[in-house]
Amino acid sequence: MNKRYMDILKEYLKKNERKAIGYSEEEITKIEKLYDIEAKGDFREFLEYAGRCGGGLLEDYTIILYRELWSIQSFLRKNYFGFIDDEDFEEKVFYDELKRKPFIFSIEMETYYFYIRTADDDLKVYCFDENEEKLKDTGMDFNEYMVDLVERYNPELKPILEIPSIGELLVQCDTSEKRITGLREIREYISSERKENKELFILLERYLEKNRKEFTGYNDDEIRGIEELYDIEVKGDFREFLSIAGKSLGGLLGEEELSLYNDWSIRERIVLQYNFQEYVQKDKFRGKGRDGKPFIIDLKSNSEYIFITTRDNDLKVYHYSRENRTLKETENNNLKVYYYNTEKKELKETGMNFSEYVTDLIKRYNPELEELKDVSVSGDIINI
Repeated sequence: MNKRYMDILKEYLKKNERKAIGYSEEEITKIEKLYDIEAKGDFREFLEYAGRCGGGLLEDYTIILYRELWSIQSFLRKNYFGFIDDEDFEEKVFYDELKRKPFIFSIEMETYYFYIRTADDDLKVYCFDENEEKLKDTGMDFNEYMVDLVERYNPELKPILEIPSIGELLVQCDTSEKRITGLREIREYISSERKENKELFILLERYLEKNRKEFTGYNDDEIRGIEELYDIEVKGDFREFLSIAGKSLGGLLGEEELSLYNDWSIRERIVLQYNFQEYVQKDKFRGKGRDGKPFIIDLKSNSEYIFITTRDNDLKVYHYSRENRTLKETENNNLKVYYYNTEKKELKETGMNFSEYVTDLIKRYNPELEELKDVSVSGDIINI
């Protein structure tokens, strides 16, 4: 009779008076959406019972789901095959593998990546060998591989660590507090923050006064979750805007002006951010790729991005010319907005910081401060 990993795990937990920690059905649905996978069979049972912690039967040096120090971005990048650097390899199999909804759950010796194709019912385990840059079929399914791990790393079924590792595949944040800003609140906010002369807030006040609408923003814990999920730093005017109107400007601007207000899934936003960072990194725009923690605020086409870099406190601004390969630097203490075109591969400064850019959008696309109709005017970048 074939051994079942779940039976071994339950025997271990009882023997050692340990507890496993899993995910709820609702959480597993979110994991499926965020990682673009299908949780089924033995793999789903594993997530339900021990997806966060196996009580110490297996530890995080094999089961990466238990890695406490990994960010959500780390898990997402690994499951987008972010560990593959060979461009020729990517051309041959990268997209074919992604179609099969892979999920990487184990790394051995930090060079062997084990994953299942969750779109397949057999849940066979495949290995990417980083040394040889090759994909291999292990000849085992998910259950068999997990049993094999136990037999190789913990055959005596004893706790490996005194305190077992606990991992997390989802951003946990409290969404119960709603941030609604009406005319009274915006006036109080302007007064308390001494923003009477800031043009953007004058326009926001006028719009609310004219249309009797409300803005919807993110609470502090949601903003913390946004920072974790997108690996960015939300500060200054950008934080202020997300808090007041990150989910909706009440129809003042819509999806065509700010991507914050479109109906993209969280997964689509994450993949867009990831691909954009790779483009910028390959074109050697230093400080504007992952190291600059960029965040896309608008997508003009499949090749034109409007974004801010959220990391540096001094927030230096760069202009890159593809033609003469020159890089010019200017200094500014404001949160600046950048324009990036993937066809010409040029990076240039818009000449505006974030609040100035939003002000310019209102003046160009809705100067009469009318409520927009027949377009998406609200979005959500944190709740799956």
